[in-house]
Amino acid sequence: MVYVDLFATSQEDPVTRIRRFSLIAVLTAILLALGLPALAASPMTISDSVTDPDGWLSSADRSTIESATSRAASSGKPVKVVVVANFSGTDANSWCQQTVERSSLTNGTVVYVIAYDQRRDAACSFNGAPGSSLQSAVRASEAQLTSNPLTSSAVANGVNAFVNTLVSGTSNSGSSSTNSSYSSNPGATDDDGSSLISMSVMFLLLVGGVIAIAIAVARSSRRNRLAAQQAAQVDAESAARAAQEANRQLLSADEQVRTATDELNYARAQFGLNSTDEFARAIEAGKAAVSRGFSAQAQMNSATAPAEQLRLATAIMQDLGANMNPLSTIQASFATKRAEQASLPERIAEARERLAEELTDLERAKSELASISTLYPAQMLASLQDNPEQAAALLTSARSALDTAEASAPTDRAHAASALDTALRALTMANHQTDAIFSAKSDLDAIRDRLVSAISSISSDITDVNELNTDPAVFNPLVADAHAAIAEAQAALANTGDPLAALEHLRMSEATLDAALEPLRTKEEAYEKARTAAEAQISLAESAVSQAERYVQGRRGAIDLDLRSTLNNAETALSTARRSLEDDPEAASTHAMNARALADSVMATPIQNFGGSWGQPTTGNGSYTGSSLGDFLLWSTLFSNSGSHHHDDFDPFHSGSSSSGSGWSFASGGGSDWGSSSSSSDWGSGGWSSASGSF
Repeated sequence: MVYVDLFATSQEDPVTRIRRFSLIAVLTAILLALGLPALAASPMTISDSVTDPDGWLSSADRSTIESATSRAASSGKPVKVVVVANFSGTDANSWCQQTVERSSLTNGTVVYVIAYDQRRDAACSFNGAPGSSLQSAVRASEAQLTSNPLTSSAVANGVNAFVNTLVSGTSNSGSSSTNSSYSSNPGATDDDGSSLISMSVMFLLLVGGVIAIAIAVARSSRRNRLAAQQAAQVDAESAARAAQEANRQLLSADEQVRTATDELNYARAQFGLNSTDEFARAIEAGKAAVSRGFSAQAQMNSATAPAEQLRLATAIMQDLGANMNPLSTIQASFATKRAEQASLPERIAEARERLAEELTDLERAKSELASISTLYPAQMLASLQDNPEQAAALLTSARSALDTAEASAPTDRAHAASALDTALRALTMANHQTDAIFSAKSDLDAIRDRLVSAISSISSDITDVNELNTDPAVFNPLVADAHAAIAEAQAALANTGDPLAALEHLRMSEATLDAALEPLRTKEEAYEKARTAAEAQISLAESAVSQAERYVQGRRGAIDLDLRSTLNNAETALSTARRSLEDDPEAASTHAMNARALADSVMATPIQNFGGSWGQPTTGNGSYTGSSLGDFLLWSTLFSNSGSHHHDDFDPFHSGSSSSGSGWSFASGGGSDWGSSSSSSDWGSGGWSSASGSF
């Protein structure tokens, strides 16, 4: 089929446009001369109760027809209505039958077709109503199709009459069908007059043909545009749903990996290293999949093309499914081993001992925090200030869960086991809170060591300035800034300054000096200086990333997907810095500083206040108090890892042990339902019945 675009482009030159319209006019004249329709509607495949490819029917009239077809279906005589401009030169009965043959319709379905421009209609059925019934129904409809030109409301009335007659099984004797034709008598006999009339008729035919084609092309263009818009909307919605699901699975996967890491430590203590090797490998595979997922997530969320967004979302879910399902299986097996090795009362007793140990560690952590608070500026300890409160709240929640487990054990082992799992999870999270305080002292002491090393390194640069042939006008200001940085670092060592700020001043000052001295140094000297600086930056980044990791691990329920993604980016940048150290120390420094900046942004993010989500009480200013804080951290973690519960009816003590995982799935393919289905129709046997007419 050849399509002619009347309105090709706005940039089309006038000559081309004239040629285009001339061609259309000639083609129209030929078609009219041959007696063929200029506009054609071929037999089609239908499924809906009303098919109106040109959108000719009004909304109200379409609703009227749909109501009539619904009434017919309720009476056991299903009717499909097709409204087109003409039958493309095909006999009305043949056009109707071909349409039925192309469509997957049930036996007995009646199809009623109307060509409003051609003013013809037909009804047909395969193994359905007899021909006499269809003829009566067609005559009843034609009695209503009297307007000229035919209107949408007339068609609606006609279909109504058709259905009523078909359902009642009666004939409308008052209806009639007529064919009218017109002839011309010009009233003159001279040849000139006849020629003039003929030319006028031909001109009118040409103009009419051009207008008809223009209307058809405009309608086709509108239909194509609407279809394209609808398809684009479906694709965008499908991609958005896929991206949302990928984000949900990524959050759940990250949480499962962190939970599994905690479980691995206890499994090693209980079953030995050799027995947990497979568990460790599964965790590493899960970590790698999550890291790849976060990398792809950034591309997915920024993708503008729905197809690309869908591709990335599918890839994320497939990767997670391939790596998280094995991890879930291993977690479940170790949960079974633990249950088999010790009875429920013994496990509850062991958890009570852990609770006592954690309470002792909490008091030690409080003393440690008070001690280091006298040695370091407050801003360096800001992220640790609420750790004791959070740990205490989590331990309160753990005690409550253990009480529930102990009370339920004699009568409801499943409930008791779930409560025990919850208590163990709370104990682990509390341990992360106190461990962060114990680790802080060594991290801060390491910063002091790096201050000493940095002072030594920049002092070496100052010595090089004095020994090499340097320009005082260039280097004197740089040396002065270096001495100022050294003084700031010495103040920090004396606990009268900010160690991190002093380190940063030393780094920037030394980098400026090194850049100025580089032309005066050998290639080997420049490399060693850059490598030493990179190693210092990597060391700082390692400390920052470790602190951020502990921060997230102890607050997992309050850490959203974006912040987890930021932490993953920090870890990725740190890994890149380590890999680049030997080949490109300057690049390694850049990656390390990026890792540190990302880790610092994680540490600077406070716990989000959800205003009492999950039914947890808050104070008047919206902050969590007492055990409610621990419940929030714990329950939100459990909830985020469950993936299938609504918070209004979420009960962690009846949800089962989440450590076993619940399985992972991914979706693939296109379309809004992430899959495809097909159906076939068996027409059986029988013959055709039909009726047709004109009006």
